[in-house]
Amino acid sequence: MNCVGASLLLFSPVLRAADAPTRNGEVVQTVEVAGPGATAQRKNDTAAKIIINAAELLQYGDTQLSAVLKRQPGVSVVGNELRMRGLGSGYTQILLNGDAVAPGFSIDSIAPELIERVEILRTTTAEFSAQAVAGTINIILKKGVSSARKEVKFGMSRSENNWNPSLALEIADKNAGFSYAVSATLSKTGYESTPLVTESIYDASGEFKILRLREQKNVTDVWRFGLSPRLNWNLENGDTLSLQSFFDYYGNLNWGRDHEINMTKLTTQYPDNNYQASMHTAILRTDLNWAHRLDTDSKLNVKLGFNYNHREVDYNFFGYPLPQDQPFNRHVVSNAAESSASSSGKYLSRFREDHSLALGWDATLTQRSEARLQFDRQTNTNIIDPLAEDYKANVRRIAMFAQDEWDVTNRLQAYLGLRWEGLNTETTGRLMTPVQTRSSVWSPVMQLLWKLPEQEKDQLRFALSRTYKAPTPRSLVPRRYTANNDNGPTNPDYQGNPQLLPELAWGADLAYESYFGKNSMFSLSAYAKRVQDVTVQNLYEKNGVWITTPYNHGTAKVMGIEFDAKIALQNLLIAAPPVEVRLNAARNWSRLDAIPGPDNRLTDQVPLTANLGMDYKRSEQQSFGFNFNLQTGGTVQATPGLRNYTGVSRNLDLYGLWKLENKMQLRLSVSNLLHQDVLQASQYSDQDGRKLRSSVTPGSAMIRLQFEKSL
Repeated sequence: MNCVGASLLLFSPVLRAADAPTRNGEVVQTVEVAGPGATAQRKNDTAAKIIINAAELLQYGDTQLSAVLKRQPGVSVVGNELRMRGLGSGYTQILLNGDAVAPGFSIDSIAPELIERVEILRTTTAEFSAQAVAGTINIILKKGVSSARKEVKFGMSRSENNWNPSLALEIADKNAGFSYAVSATLSKTGYESTPLVTESIYDASGEFKILRLREQKNVTDVWRFGLSPRLNWNLENGDTLSLQSFFDYYGNLNWGRDHEINMTKLTTQYPDNNYQASMHTAILRTDLNWAHRLDTDSKLNVKLGFNYNHREVDYNFFGYPLPQDQPFNRHVVSNAAESSASSSGKYLSRFREDHSLALGWDATLTQRSEARLQFDRQTNTNIIDPLAEDYKANVRRIAMFAQDEWDVTNRLQAYLGLRWEGLNTETTGRLMTPVQTRSSVWSPVMQLLWKLPEQEKDQLRFALSRTYKAPTPRSLVPRRYTANNDNGPTNPDYQGNPQLLPELAWGADLAYESYFGKNSMFSLSAYAKRVQDVTVQNLYEKNGVWITTPYNHGTAKVMGIEFDAKIALQNLLIAAPPVEVRLNAARNWSRLDAIPGPDNRLTDQVPLTANLGMDYKRSEQQSFGFNFNLQTGGTVQATPGLRNYTGVSRNLDLYGLWKLENKMQLRLSVSNLLHQDVLQASQYSDQDGRKLRSSVTPGSAMIRLQFEKSL
């Protein structure tokens, strides 16, 4: 069973003026200015959003951002992929400081210590890209510096026979109009999994033919280094200039083996096999921001950005037909590089006291290159068959937007926006004919916030928007990703399709919200969407090899309901203990007309997510909490002949925090306490019979102890 969590402590951001001696030696008292809390911001923003502040991100001592976000309303995690409304594979937009991250970017490459807050937007806004069919998760890195500080954190965790240390350091200072901060993280994480794969095959008459059991072991060690320097200038004319960079480097060392146990005579091509792999990835992101106030009612913000991602992989596969044979060896060396330059700007102006207008642009040029060398040496020979592939993809995107936040009355607020995005993609390669695709999308959006008459706590929200999902470079590039052993309909090769087009969606959202305390609220919402040109998988056999490739076909209907409640018991009863309870759940449905039912859901949509959490603040020095998370799976009809199944995930997390003397604190956390097994299965049926494949991966708990010290 797998866990959940959802206990969230909401802390208001605090700005502090450091104690300083006066000329007479007196000490000026510290001044604290408390900004609006996350709950208050959620209540008052015309454009609906959920805000997770830095205190919540660090509450459980998580080293991975995905572990934090799985506890949030309507968010699910499949592998390392974040999904809103259960939809993955590009339906959920991930932004970093308001800009789209590179395809394949892992949010777990960002240590939670580097993040100021995370915003979850169910409905898009004109300011951000409209590539947000399911919604948007915007990760805001730390930027401003409120005071001089030095802080160090050291953690150690134990899981799956691995000791995993981590170190985080932050230094910040300010002087007159200049301030700076540097955050650095260093960690080592080990993973070990031992799946058991079962494969059974039946002929057309239903008679049992083949049964195989495959014992697998996969071991991974990841070393990661992250660095985030930030520089801020307050210029004499009132302008502000900031330079923010993010660098992440990580190396993966992987190895694994398969051992096949046959209950019948027929084996796969390589019943015993193993692999070794190493991957090195470097990510660099730099943004330069300039803010200029034109007059008391207008302001101009301009940002220039540069991103660079580079990945190198060295992979060796060894397959043994028989124990005494020289193995088949496949050696693959590949690299991928992606660079982009961007420019964006926004002009803001207050108009007639009840309108906040914004006009802006957003342009990005992305170049991606990929090269792959494959060397195959067949069994018992020294003959090597080489294969060389290389691809290049250029993506040009330009967007313009206008938006107006309008106070229609003192109880009705409206957000009106319009965005145009143009996308031009060119794909070339050694083994393909050049392909160019062009598309453009108009994306209107309207959001209404109505505070009910004679009510200070209850309000309604309504939103209508048009969004889209653009193809990823991996889905466009016709590179073949091969299955080294046991290729078949349940384990096919994958190949991209340069002809893919964007998917377009219209969506409506309706929500009721009630705020009945400083940190207490309740929300009930529903949504419905219609998606055109849905990307589905074409599964086929060619020359004895099974291949799956994406293509556009048909429409889909998506709908769901969600509720979210957070209750501080002392808001209901003064004599109650200082306990905060959080409960949320989301139920999602979809139907795809291009695939016959039943279970023709969209993109392996997660049907249900639920979270229950509780936090108990025993004193100013001690606090404890738990989270329970439920995420259902079920059967999906992926193609007319292929059905996939995912088991239920249940997760229980615990934490304790002790604040010690001398600005020290100790944090103990336990995650995945139920260590439930992970179950996945697939079945392919046609006129020749049925093939079933399932895997069970044992789960394991992790315990982590973290020491934190302000220097």
